[in-house]
Amino acid sequence: MMPYGEFWVALALILLIFWNLPAGIPRRAFLAAASFVYLATLDWRSTVQLLVLAILFYFVAPRPQAPLARARVVLTLLIFGILGYLAYFKYMPRLFAVVSPGRMVETVAIPLGISYFTFKLIHYAAERRRGTFGAHGFIDFLDYLFLFPIYTAGPIERFDHFLSHRANAWEWRFAVEGLWRIIHGLIKQLALVEYVLPALFGDLPAISALLGGLEQFHPWQIWRFVILTYLYAYLDFSAYTDLAIGSSRLFGIEIMENFNFPIFAQNITEFWQRWHMTLAGWCQSYIYMPLIGLTRSPYLAVYATFITIGLWHAGTWQWLAWGAYHATGVAAYVTWRRSKTRRNLIARWPRMLRVLGYPLTFLFVAAGYSLTCTHDQGTIYDSLRILVKLFGIDLPAVDSAA
Repeated sequence: MMPYGEFWVALALILLIFWNLPAGIPRRAFLAAASFVYLATLDWRSTVQLLVLAILFYFVAPRPQAPLARARVVLTLLIFGILGYLAYFKYMPRLFAVVSPGRMVETVAIPLGISYFTFKLIHYAAERRRGTFGAHGFIDFLDYLFLFPIYTAGPIERFDHFLSHRANAWEWRFAVEGLWRIIHGLIKQLALVEYVLPALFGDLPAISALLGGLEQFHPWQIWRFVILTYLYAYLDFSAYTDLAIGSSRLFGIEIMENFNFPIFAQNITEFWQRWHMTLAGWCQSYIYMPLIGLTRSPYLAVYATFITIGLWHAGTWQWLAWGAYHATGVAAYVTWRRSKTRRNLIARWPRMLRVLGYPLTFLFVAAGYSLTCTHDQGTIYDSLRILVKLFGIDLPAVDSAA
């Protein structure tokens, strides 16, 4: 929503009022209310639904002093309740279509920002029970949930970080840092994505055209397709993050970083320390670490984590396969790091292995986009056809209508 004029007009107006409020009018309450009103103009139903959820989670989430048995029950109900809410809107229509392909399934409008605020609510409930947060009120919580620059595209801000990275008085560095970050995002989105990449590498073929004549494409053309898809996804998503962080900084709020030049990662685990860092950090805290403690199996925890990340994006077989693909890459790399063969090779050719890590990681991540590029216009089999075509293997086309 950020590139459109309405956002920039709203940002300028809210920002001007925010820093010029008369004494006695709390800025945080104003920002929460202004964010709510702006989001309601985009989708009032989902905004009101989130307000109801905010009231529920704030007043019902167990405190550290709550009795253990009661706190566990309440926390479990809140988490499974919000996950059920997410599943109903995001996954159930597609699941019903798979189970009963001949039946008409009602299309359900997905609430605005549901994937982001669901994970923020789970984080809040879990950490409030642990006593992680400092003193805060309901307005602070609303300000955190509804902050409009990060509402639809993240990052998935942690509440404790949000509370400790807000300023109460204007400083000129907020304008310098915020505008500089916004300029970065606009350059990525309006220059690199819109003009530079197309001018250098041409337009991407449509998925329908790619699948319709896949046998006629050379593997290097498929590699070009997935690499450009990766670059477009990175530049576009990181541009939105830049705009969100920069816009928030204008209000004196320092939001968590979400990208750290992942295209320059040396290995797949480092990639996930640089790509969508707030999502990866959330999954590490609430999926990976609990499963490690429960099962003592790092491989099970890795697969559960990445399948969750895949399904968080969309409830399709393509994104599920993408999650398993990255989990397999991470598991293989962890096994490789522990192997005696790796230690021997590093002792012989340390520089060569470090240098090879960059292109191999880049190509591995790019190849994964063959699995998700069809999630709106194809099947998981179509994705597999594109994936194996990278290596010169042709799988026969299947008529999905047959």
